[in-house]
Amino acid sequence: MLDTPTILAFLAGAHMSDESNKVIIRTASVKNEDGSVAPYMWTVHQFGKQLGFFKAADYDRPEQAAAAAQALADKLKAIPWVSPFVTHAGVILADYGAAAKLRRFVLSLYNGHAFPVDLSDISGMDKIHFQIVVEMMTSYHTLGDFLDRQILSVN
Repeated sequence: MLDTPTILAFLAGAHMSDESNKVIIRTASVKNEDGSVAPYMWTVHQFGKQLGFFKAADYDRPEQAAAAAQALADKLKAIPWVSPFVTHAGVILADYGAAAKLRRFVLSLYNGHAFPVDLSDISGMDKIHFQIVVEMMTSYHTLGDFLDRQILSVN
């Protein structure tokens, strides 16, 4: 059986590449009767997920929808995402009781059948450790193991 420190060792130095944080704005346009092309919606994507949807019809002018999409993209670029599995690696890998519970939780996300976790362990955590669980769970729920590869980089 794999020991917890071996499975979680990938947390110690893993980082997302700049390419992973890339923000993309996509524009959909419609061809008018006169042959001109007019944009009618903008979507903002990061990690392969759509994070924003802006329709020209929802604004006074199409330029305002484009500006709103650009503002979201700028905000996402300004604060690069880092996996909570990386951010909290020092705590997760530490040698004390709450850290061991965090490790079991990470292993459960990795493979819940092989590494079940007792939810009473999580509910009994202090505020700081519980917040770490919430961040990891939110990341896993939002990005899944396909996008948050920090949890899956161990074979």
